[in-house]
Amino acid sequence: KQWYQRRVRVAKYDADMGERQEEFEQIDTVYKIEKQQLEDLETRFQVLEEEYTRIMEERRIAAEQKAEEERRLRLLTKAAVVIQAHWRSFATRKKLKQKKKGKKGKKENKGSDS
Repeated sequence: KQWYQRRVRVAKYDADMGERQEEFEQIDTVYKIEKQQLEDLETRFQVLEEEYTRIMEERRIAAEQKAEEERRLRLLTKAAVVIQAHWRSFATRKKLKQKKKGKKGKKENKGSDS
């Protein structure tokens, strides 16, 4: 009787192990497929990431160049304003000197006529 129970247990064990082996093989097959898909996606992602990095670097450089141009334009504008202010003050002083000389010259002419 014990021998028969052992035989039954061994048969049940073999059946359970056979089912588990089939289940393992199915899971292993799915795992291998998903692993290949993951590798494919990682490869595509790597390409996209490199392209993204390149584009972002180009944008960063363009933004830096634009900022530098804007800074340079502000500097040139400020320099032009200073130059214009100095020129206007020079021209105004020159006109005032000419007016003063003109008035003094007229006063002197009036004094010699009398």
